[in-house]
Amino acid sequence: MKRYFIVLFVSTLLFALAGCSKFEPATVTASVTPIVYPGNCIMDCKGTITENGGCKYFNEVGFLFSLAPEPTYKGENVTTLSMEEHDGKNTAFNLTYNAPVMDTIYYVRAYVCTNAGTGYSDVQIVSTHTSE
Repeated sequence: MKRYFIVLFVSTLLFALAGCSKFEPATVTASVTPIVYPGNCIMDCKGTITENGGCKYFNEVGFLFSLAPEPTYKGENVTTLSMEEHDGKNTAFNLTYNAPVMDTIYYVRAYVCTNAGTGYSDVQIVSTHTSE
């Protein structure tokens, strides 16, 4: 009887794992509008989930900010601002970020974490240079 339950458990586990291989990371787009004042820059960030990759639930959505190209989730020298526990029903998410360093270039992208992995938007290049 014990052997029967072990076989049933392993079969169920293998079936569940095989089903996960059909999922893809979600795709997302982003737009960032900088509002530059002397000594201050606010970035108005908007993200849109364009395809859920077959996943119904999102673990986390948000934006990545870096001074180096191609920021990644949990990457080195990347500021991550998230809206945790996104319900997946609303495809749009917004964030306002006050840039801590002026007169520089930021690389910004939106991200979506699901059980299939992390999906990223294209990188947005944002300048915090004042026009003085």
